[in-house]
Amino acid sequence: MSQPKKAMYHIQPQLVFFLVHTMQAGIGILSFQRQIAIEAGYQSWIAIIIAGLIVHGIIWLIYEILNADENRNHLPAIHKAYFGKWVGGMLTMVLLFYFFFMATAVLRTYIHIIQLWMFPKVTMTELAIPLLFVVGYAIYHGFRVVTGVAFFGFMIPIWLLFTNLAPLEFGETMNILPLFDTSVSEQIRAVETMTLSFIGFEAILFYYPFIQNGKASQKWAHFGHGVTVIAHFFVALTSFLFYSEPQLKKLLYPTLSMWKIIQLPIIERFEYVGIALWLIVIMPNLTIALWVFSRGFKQMTGMKQKHTLTIGLVLSYLSLLIIQTYDQTVWLTETVAKVGMMILGIYIPVLFVISKVKKKKGETS
Repeated sequence: MSQPKKAMYHIQPQLVFFLVHTMQAGIGILSFQRQIAIEAGYQSWIAIIIAGLIVHGIIWLIYEILNADENRNHLPAIHKAYFGKWVGGMLTMVLLFYFFFMATAVLRTYIHIIQLWMFPKVTMTELAIPLLFVVGYAIYHGFRVVTGVAFFGFMIPIWLLFTNLAPLEFGETMNILPLFDTSVSEQIRAVETMTLSFIGFEAILFYYPFIQNGKASQKWAHFGHGVTVIAHFFVALTSFLFYSEPQLKKLLYPTLSMWKIIQLPIIERFEYVGIALWLIVIMPNLTIALWVFSRGFKQMTGMKQKHTLTIGLVLSYLSLLIIQTYDQTVWLTETVAKVGMMILGIYIPVLFVISKVKKKKGETS
């Protein structure tokens, strides 16, 4: 493929900001406040900052891995070079299904919210098929379109963040006092829980070759994650000021409940608007994750990506039919989160060490 034609499929480094941020700011921002408050109470705002710094470190590790060898700048190639065809292929398969089930968990949770808050009688199929069709359409037209989905997934609903200013009118500052009144073990558990809200950015390991001058995109990846941390901190702080701690621990989706106090002359139930717009927020989660799945399988099997995409969409729909109850949805989400924690906390650091050892051996040989 000629260089000008190849550039048609690439994106500018600054667009990585949207790819990283929109993969992190998905369905979890509707409920993470409750989860971290259970672990460390209202002092868990500290955990948001600590977890954010840890993820910045992991992003740095990922770029060090990808930049170690320009000829192997995506995960399937790295796996094959470091672990061989079969072991490397199995590791790649694990990562691909991790992203597949991440997309499934996000879509199932969003459908659960629609059924719970808006349309109790709507069926899974009536919601899942149109959404998967739109996701498949975006992926089919290439990675630049997927990036465009991420761009609009940030620009269109960004104003929803300012709706969190309304509950501050009823906020109680004493809720977060005294400061630092928490134990180290509680903060560690809260940091672990908070880190799970930031997973998804590791898709960089797959789409890095599609970035023009990939090294220049690192600062934008850090910037995207930094905005994610600020947004989560602001939403959590608003929730802590607005709710009492017993209230917050009982709410499944605190962000949605806060929207209920917003009343406009022509909109009485603002949370309906928020839920509808949240579809635009989760679309990048779905498109990027399923793009990774279809792209990875294309590289492993040699099939055309339109075929691997079709397989991914069908499997996703079948998975949604199996996951019917809320408890099953929670189990899937928690399982994906635990696998994500192992990838961030164990796999990526180990891969970083291996890449450095391989590079050093290559320089000395």
